[in-house]
Amino acid sequence: MGFLDHTTNNVIIDAVLTERGRELLSKNDGSFVITSFSFGDDEVDYSNIVKYGLQMGKEKIEKNTPVFEAQTNENLALKYNNISLNNNTLRILFIPYLKKYGTLATTPIELNFSDSTKFYKEFQVLSTLSTSSGQNSIDSNLRDSQFEMKINNLILKRYNSGLEVSDYLDLDENNIATYRISATAANANTYEGFALDGRYLLTSQIGLSFTSPTIGLTTFERFGKVVNNSYVIDTQIELVGMSSGSRMIIPVKIIGPTV
Repeated sequence: MGFLDHTTNNVIIDAVLTERGRELLSKNDGSFVITSFSFGDDEVDYSNIVKYGLQMGKEKIEKNTPVFEAQTNENLALKYNNISLNNNTLRILFIPYLKKYGTLATTPIELNFSDSTKFYKEFQVLSTLSTSSGQNSIDSNLRDSQFEMKINNLILKRYNSGLEVSDYLDLDENNIATYRISATAANANTYEGFALDGRYLLTSQIGLSFTSPTIGLTTFERFGKVVNNSYVIDTQIELVGMSSGSRMIIPVKIIGPTV
């Protein structure tokens, strides 16, 4: 849904169904039920406030920001959701962000099709605050007790304890699988110079693996490119904290067979 400002006095709402919504509506079996909605401000450039100050920055945002039209692809719409807080008097000064954590914190995720030891990768993600914020805990309203993960189901598979997890929340017509992952409280060890109290870690490590015939020569030819005489697929994992709205894109490189 998008807001189209046609005049200074009238705002027209442009509402369209997403591809997933059309799919559910076409079934005509009662599965198309709108239970909630969300607003986002993807088009707003808040750096104007930092650059021009609060008052002038707000004016530039109001006058110069183009408003996006409604987006039919649910995976592209609302990258930056507005957050609802149960305490309307609460002032949030810092929003937590997601970062890779543990032994693979700074290591790119790379899977080699020809090396069986690299079929399976594990990594962890932490919802945390910057050390420069001066805060040592995340407000309960913004604690990410759940994460949403999106991957291309034709290329990547989610693994847990060595077993493939196939209970995705949704699989759209573009083969993007959406998973909902619960979180658990992190331990009391220090990290980035302060206690982890109030921060949350994914319940388990997320493993990625090839499963034949999902990744075959046809798939490499369709999604990949040739680099140094080998097929290479560049894909990504998208993670979103369900309370904070923090978003993280993790690049994944898959090195395939030689040409």
